[in-house]
Amino acid sequence: MIELRDVSKSYQQGAPAINHINLKIEKGEFVFIVGNSGSGKSTMIKLLMKELDPTAGKIVINGQDLSTLKRRRIPKLRRMIGVVFQDFRLLKDRSVYDNIAFAEKVVGASSRTIRRRVPQMLNLVGLSEKYRSFPKELSGGEQQRVAIARALVNNPSILLADEPTGNLDPKNSWEIMKLLEEVNRRGTTVLVVTHNREIVDAMQKRVVTMNKGIIVSDEQKGGHYYADKYVSL
Repeated sequence: MIELRDVSKSYQQGAPAINHINLKIEKGEFVFIVGNSGSGKSTMIKLLMKELDPTAGKIVINGQDLSTLKRRRIPKLRRMIGVVFQDFRLLKDRSVYDNIAFAEKVVGASSRTIRRRVPQMLNLVGLSEKYRSFPKELSGGEQQRVAIARALVNNPSILLADEPTGNLDPKNSWEIMKLLEEVNRRGTTVLVVTHNREIVDAMQKRVVTMNKGIIVSDEQKGGHYYADKYVSL
């Protein structure tokens, strides 16, 4: 499903953001990526989305070597990868319905498909009655639910969530994580980048810990958040 083979990413100055990483994530897994600021987590997400190219190594997603992927094929790659961000990134001048529908219009979905899929996603995230609301009328938790629905509306095989609870209170954070768990149960591979120690420890999933661009720990199901102990490495 996802494989990083001896992947490195260097910017113009400083140490490599990613340094000879090897990681394999199977179809249907739920994986937490944890680590302190500057550990390389966000760079990894950008590499998987092909917003960045690695300096060295190979990334393979669903059998596709990203290094050989032609530019015109990148949109197709991104259709199989849904992304959720900490700051929601909703279109403020559009309703909940239109925010979700926009993701389908971008990929050329028919009006009939949009009318079928958007209500399904609204039902999945528990916002069927809010379809006419605008982002400013929603709570933070509701906005994140819209963002998740938008990420899922094109039926991606992979969902990347970059600090999805970073702007939420504990109650809403747990609700979002339960929703991501349900998404995973339905077959989507889920990767969550987070600093939320309580959630990581409680959910008993695979935990990959990064520090200064390398993977320092990879605990299978039942892993814990140990990032702090690697600060001085």
